Amino acid sequence: MKINYKEINEQMLTAMQTHGADWINPMRSSVPVGIPRNGITGNRYNGVNIWLLGLTESYWATYAQWESKGYQVAPGSKSTTIVFFKQTKVKDRDSGEDKTIPVMKNFRVFRSDQLDPSVKVFEEPERIIYADETHANAAVEAWVANTGIEVTTNPDGRAFYSPMHDLISIPPREGFTATETSTASETRDSTLLHELAHATGHKSRLDRKMGSGFGSDGYAREELVAELAAAYQSALLGVSAAPRADHAKYLNNWIKCLKDDHRAFFRASALAQKAVEWIEKQQPVSAEVAA
Repeated sequence: MKINYKEINEQMLTAMQTHGADWINPMRSSVPVGIPRNGITGNRYNGVNIWLLGLTESYWATYAQWESKGYQVAPGSKSTTIVFFKQTKVKDRDSGEDKTIPVMKNFRVFRSDQLDPSVKVFEEPERIIYADETHANAAVEAWVANTGIEVTTNPDGRAFYSPMHDLISIPPREGFTATETSTASETRDSTLLHELAHATGHKSRLDRKMGSGFGSDGYAREELVAELAAAYQSALLGVSAAPRADHAKYLNNWIKCLKDDHRAFFRASALAQKAVEWIEKQQPVSAEVAA
């Protein structure tokens, strides 16, 4: 089966016009190993805060947050400072127009073992064990395995490709859930194919410029490439018959980061096609094709 890139692009553009950019993350975390979390909300700390709080399974909250749930920080406890960036609108001094800039705010937090147990004992949240809602797609598994790119699993509810270690890391199958527009199997397989597309950009393969950091234009463009490549592969491997709404929403998210530059879609589609063609070349030639 061959991929009709033009047809898929047209379907994708239609979907992007129909759906918004409110993409829902289908990945969930069941085991908070090595990731500091807020002891009240359960949310995982991100970015530099992970390093500020330490790569350990730990629970933190501000004094007021602990107090709101009846806990009491022990006298003499030393706080740890974390940072939070809030997008704020300001007037541009030259043009007078509104613009959005990130404003950094500091918060002081305390670890759960700094609480006074005589007031109230903190009990760590029970780890949630999810059932596997997916169904294995043999074609997808073989497709990825034939590239020779290493795939590992992590319990943190996130998927990524590491150029430094040249490996893909995604949650285990039970770490994926269905959305309004996709089954759990579709979300899992398309996520894996998205990360596989990123891996084609490694210097030993297509040597694609993959961005200098989260939020940069280069990062946004690479996300467009990977998501389009995931849609192409999903159609080829029978993950989904046509581009899904979640693909369209994810693409819209990143085009917004590029100041609504819809030409970015077509530039990314060309690179995405090259990525999929590279992956195709790693597949064994069937007897039918060879004949």
